[in-house]
Amino acid sequence: MSKKYFFISSLLMSLTACQSTQAKQPLDATLTRINPGVITELQQAIQSAKGGALVTLADDVFTKSAVLLIDHGTGKGPDGLPIMGAHSIPSEKFLLQKAGEQCLLYYPKKERRIPLPNVECEVN
Repeated sequence: MSKKYFFISSLLMSLTACQSTQAKQPLDATLTRINPGVITELQQAIQSAKGGALVTLADDVFTKSAVLLIDHGTGKGPDGLPIMGAHSIPSEKFLLQKAGEQCLLYYPKKERRIPLPNVECEVN
């Protein structure tokens, strides 16, 4: 009888140990506080992830949704009409996520997560 209890308690302890060592999976989140410093940090993270120039972000970015889609501007030719094919460039997608207490910017195209140390967010 005691061997049975020993086996069951060992099994339960093993399962508990496995769960506590797993890294927390990032979950979609929204901003809890936004100010010019947060906007700047997000702009720099986006630039770091995809390259190119700093993007302009709305004052309420990531406050209602964890998803940000950035459309490419449509260039115009000398005649003022859109350049052929410029409108077919797909949008860039970014996700605000939280893993443990850390907010992250996730860029699925390159499967890259950038920590945002000065950003406060909460899981949706």
